[in-house]
Amino acid sequence: MPSLTGTENVIRVPDGVDVAEPILVDSPHTVVHVGAGSRVTLIERLAVEPGASVEGSTEIVTGEGADVTYAAAQFAPNDARVTFTRAARPGKDARVTWAIAELGAAHAQSEIGVTIEHRGADAQIATLFFPTGTQHVDIVSTIDHRVGDATSDTLVKSAAAGRGKGKYLGNIRIAKDAQHSNASLRDDALLLSETAHIESVPALEIAANDVKAYHGATVGALDAESIFYMTSRGIDRAQAERMIALGFFEPAIDRFPTEALREELRAALEAKIAP
Repeated sequence: MPSLTGTENVIRVPDGVDVAEPILVDSPHTVVHVGAGSRVTLIERLAVEPGASVEGSTEIVTGEGADVTYAAAQFAPNDARVTFTRAARPGKDARVTWAIAELGAAHAQSEIGVTIEHRGADAQIATLFFPTGTQHVDIVSTIDHRVGDATSDTLVKSAAAGRGKGKYLGNIRIAKDAQHSNASLRDDALLLSETAHIESVPALEIAANDVKAYHGATVGALDAESIFYMTSRGIDRAQAERMIALGFFEPAIDRFPTEALREELRAALEAKIAP
């Protein structure tokens, strides 16, 4: 992968360029400008020292018809603190995809947003988090539909074990003049111990009257019927629980680029689930 280093990165992709390999980003402050008709994938990798406090930001701006995927997998040490703000403004008929995993740090805070100001834009957000022990994760996502004839989709998968705590606030805003917007948000949380806690707050603000908007949220424990089904066929209960919990995250994992990154996420999640 190409590597971009330094305290701040400004990444520019000219018009009409299809970047074949993902770009590796190792700076906490990144600005991405992608030209019309261009396609690029960026994967953020930050080296965080034990006990460190990291504040970062990412901004993406695209031209017409661009396609940008930005993935970040946060595996900071368990005594670190990580705070990130991520914002995107796709151009006409452009697509921006955020894929964010918050799996490390004692306290992780993440704000993820897309402002839609051009028709035909498509905003995608996929995020997963899994606080264990005494970890605490706060995530806010916002899709702001300011014009119509655009789409957005937000998918959140989370779990908590031990005394882990998480909170997710998902905002969908559709302005008065943003007719024919199509927005969806799905948030599912899994509690793996009696002392774990996840709060889910989906919020819709819709001022237009000709739109499609959907949100759904669930918070619950492992499905007892599924566990019974698997154990009745000779699978150890602990292994059955691990398999169900890992499968729970797959819809979000599938939205991350490269099989290598997806396998890394699966391994990290399995390590958290293992007794």
